[in-house]
Amino acid sequence: MRVVVLCFGIALAGCQSTQGVWHSQSSGLRVDANQKLIERFQRDRTICDGEAAKAALGSTSRSVFEHQALVNLVFDGCLTERGYVRKPGQS
Repeated sequence: MRVVVLCFGIALAGCQSTQGVWHSQSSGLRVDANQKLIERFQRDRTICDGEAAKAALGSTSRSVFEHQALVNLVFDGCLTERGYVRKPGQS
């Protein structure tokens, strides 16, 4: 049963992480607008993945949903501190 809940939580995390598109706060451009932004975002995203992983390891929540919400909040907050904003999905 725990494996099923864990798999469901991981699947849900994948869905939440794809909502919206990240943009640079300073320029307003999507992070994939040019090579320089792509490289900077990839570096910052890797750092924020690490911060989210630390939050996941430190979480004592028994609820998969609460745990994942915390991890997502840490990840999004980290990217926001690094100068990005998530906007609704746009082409």
